[in-house]
Formats: sequence, structure tokens, C-alpha cells
Amino acid sequence: MLETFSRNLTEILGPLAWWAHQFFARVLAPEERHEWKWLVGALIVTDFLYRFWKRPNIAPWRIYFHPSALLDYKFLLSQRVVSIFIVGPMLVSALALGNWGSKILASWFGPGPSWHPTFTVLVVFAAARVVLFDTGHYISHYIQHKVPFFWEFHKVHHAAEVLTPVTAYRSHPIESVMDGIFQGPLQALGLALFYYLYGGEHSLTEFVGINAIIIPYFLLSSFQHSHLWISFGPKLEHILSSPAQHQIHHSTAPQHLDKNLSQYFSFIDWIGGTLYVPQGEETLDFGLYEGADQELNTVWSFYWLPCKRAFAGLLRPSAQLPETSGSRTA
Repeated sequence: MLETFSRNLTEILGPLAWWAHQFFARVLAPEERHEWKWLVGALIVTDFLYRFWKRPNIAPWRIYFHPSALLDYKFLLSQRVVSIFIVGPMLVSALALGNWGSKILASWFGPGPSWHPTFTVLVVFAAARVVLFDTGHYISHYIQHKVPFFWEFHKVHHAAEVLTPVTAYRSHPIESVMDGIFQGPLQALGLALFYYLYGGEHSLTEFVGINAIIIPYFLLSSFQHSHLWISFGPKLEHILSSPAQHQIHHSTAPQHLDKNLSQYFSFIDWIGGTLYVPQGEETLDFGLYEGADQELNTVWSFYWLPCKRAFAGLLRPSAQLPETSGSRTA
């Protein structure tokens, strides 16, 4: 009897122990601590630039302690837990799909040549992977803006009335899953070809090292969610997305709705017909086109209210859809 009881107890507590291990491994892992350091660093640098440039025209503390920003901080903490237990297992792994794709290529064309990748090859493939990643982001983002059902989830992000680096994490779990559905397979296309030609043992370490080359640009991207107007100029902004362009994406002005959907490469917006290139600095108000959503005022409402509205909208005639970014074309 004691043996049976012990076995049953192990079966019950085993999954709980696994989840606990996953939680502490995730929260205390070096890469997670690195992400926190990056975020804190972005906040410090942003605050320094506010004071150095004397911009925006409001005191930085009014941004960081705005009710919208305070909600971002609370939501960030909850998101770390949700991403471990809910979002993480649902995301499509680009690395796993890439490995699987390379095996399909091998079955079609025979074993790959297993060449040794040169520095130039690594740079090209790393850049291609980022472009495919951003293409997946663009497709997902476009759907979230144009389809009312998915707009209800993405609306949480756009409801932010002030922008800080923490606002980048203000996304509903459904939005994260949507991004993964498109980003994973698209990145896998490039990785499958790389694995087939050069072998899988190179990608995990060498791709990370090569991606470090574009860290300065990713650092600039941290200012996308800020009140710092950083523009690359009209010509370059047809290729690379500047912080100013993403701030325009968050603008409530009618001419800015559904524009600049890419994260890094604005030429994807150019191709998709959603590019907006400012000709000079513009005065922007952030938030929802139709005004503040008074019901999205707690962390819990960020999770449950989009679900309630999205599924209620499926039962609502199209003529009764609210006039939002997800149900109209700017």
C-alpha cells in the first residue's frame, strides 16, 4: 500500500515539480537576467537622452509614472509567468523546423555538402533570417490591424497613452502566438537551407555571434517605444524602420492609422503599401484612434477583455463593428 501511495504521489507532484523547475529556470536563467539588464539599460539611456535633448516637452517622470506606464510595469511581471506556462509551449520553434526542413532537402537531393561557412556567408544568412523574421512579424501585424477579431487582442498594445521601452512587452498572449505562427516557419526556410548546406552544428553559436554585428541598430530599436524623435531621413526610412516611424504607428492621427507595421525593415511596408515616411518632426498623440478605452485599466482586463470582445464580435453583424483600426482602412 505504501508503494502504491508513493507512486501515486509522485505522479501527482511530478508535473508540479516540472513546472516549478521551468519557472525558476526561466526567471533565474542567464539569458533572462540579460533581458532584464537590457531593459533597465534602455530605460536609463532613454531617461538620459530625455534630459540631454530636453525632449519631450513634458518631464520624463510624468512619462514613467503615467497611469498607462504603471500598467505596463505590472503587466510585464505577469507576462513573464504567462510566457513560461502558456505562450512558450505554443510557439513554433524556427530552429526545430529548420532542422526538419534540412532533412526534407536531404531526402530530396541527397546529403548536403557540409561546407564550412565563411564570415560573409554567416552575415548573409543572419541578415536573411532577420528579414524573414520581420516579414513574419509584418504579416501577423497586418492581420491584427485589419481583422477585427485579432484587433481586439492587439488593441491592448495600442491602448498605451505613453511609450517607454517596457511598452514593447504590452502584448496579449494571443498576439505572441500569432507572431510565432508566422515568424517560426519563415525563419525556418532560411535555416533549413543553411543546415542543409553547412550543417546544423554551426547555427546556434555562430548565428548569435554574427547577429551581434547589428546590435547598435537593435539598440536604436529600443527607442521605438519612447518619446524621442529619432529619424533616419526620408531615403533611409524606405529601407530601415526608424524609432520615429514606429511612434507614428502608435499615433492617433487618421493619416497614421495602420502604417509602418514592420519592426526593423521599412521596405517591407513599402512593398505592402503601408509605409509612411515623415518629411520632418511631427507632433504625436499616442493611444487609440477612437479615444481611451476606460475598461482596459487593469492587468486582468488586458487578458480577459480582448477574449470577451473578440468572441462577442464573431456573433455581431459586420455592420455593427466598432470603427477601430481593425475594422477600417486608414
